[in-house]
Amino acid sequence: MFKLANKMRIIFFLANFSLGGAAESIVKLSEFLSKYGFSVLLISINKNQYKKRLLNAGCEIKEIKVSRVLYSFIELRKIIKLETNKKFVKIIFFSSIHYANILSIFARMGNKKLKLILTERSSFAELKISHSLFRNIKNFIVYTLSKFFYKYSDHIITNSNYEKIYIKKNFKIKNISCIHPPSIKKVFKIRKKIKRNKITNIIFVGRISKEKGLDLIVKALSILKNTANFDFNLKIYGNGIEKDKIVYMAKKYKINKKIFFLGFEKNHDKIFKNADLFINSSYFEGLPNALVQALNYNVFSICSDAPGGNLEVIKYGKLGLTFEKGNYFDLASKINLYLKNTYKIHSLKYKTNHLKKYTEMISYNKYIEVIKSI
Repeated sequence: MFKLANKMRIIFFLANFSLGGAAESIVKLSEFLSKYGFSVLLISINKNQYKKRLLNAGCEIKEIKVSRVLYSFIELRKIIKLETNKKFVKIIFFSSIHYANILSIFARMGNKKLKLILTERSSFAELKISHSLFRNIKNFIVYTLSKFFYKYSDHIITNSNYEKIYIKKNFKIKNISCIHPPSIKKVFKIRKKIKRNKITNIIFVGRISKEKGLDLIVKALSILKNTANFDFNLKIYGNGIEKDKIVYMAKKYKINKKIFFLGFEKNHDKIFKNADLFINSSYFEGLPNALVQALNYNVFSICSDAPGGNLEVIKYGKLGLTFEKGNYFDLASKINLYLKNTYKIHSLKYKTNHLKKYTEMISYNKYIEVIKSI
């Protein structure tokens, strides 16, 4: 695929390598690059949850043992210096997510051999959401530093066109491109819509954290729980620090017997095959892999109009329904529209053509193009 692959070093730095969309995308890309001869190193702060899988793929792993990302600066700079002393014709350092990107920019300073590519796998809208004065100050600093220092990278990659346009406009940056994550291996063949189950199977896939807005789904379902001819199960695939809060809320609204916490699940068939309705309730997103996967399984989808890739994936309401972020009354209204079948979406063929841009090989080839051009 690439003649000089075995003479190139590709380094990925993701501070939090826990199970989830951002890490999964990097792991898939690393496996692909390693398979085609690239020398791949992955750096994380503390434990890499994908370590065994990556080692089996021929990748190298470096876990920096520190309590905070900021404290990894000296070690990260040492790693960069060691790597640039190795005999590779090209060394490309991919850093992910704004706060780690700032650290990478400073750690790379004075090193002309290493090429730095910043990837935004979330949205800068994240920095406008906080629940404390300390977090407000921290987010302001990260945003200000990003706005000033991102121009010192060699290239920037975003997950969504939304974020590409935002950074290009607000940071005055030209060397930027959008590469969607490798959400699906292939687009499934068009299937006719299967009749909804007697008990509507609703699914949520993702971290159980504040920004994912799972509480909004619980509140919306509590409004609809007495709707005629509507019985439901809510299956939650994921883990997170907000789980106890959601358990408490479900009991409070007396729908706890209808909610099931199933943890992280690798088998997509188990998640999507028998699902009737997928809901993404995030306050911000990068590019939601689970939403792409739900559409690929022909599961009807409702998502928030959050900053990031939600609206892009669902084609601004052409492939499902959208609701105002943070508004569980609007979400309840959209679930009701789904139940009544009073909505209009484009054909399955239209959906199939749209989903092709989120396939693995499309994503990988675009990364190869960037690697060649740097």
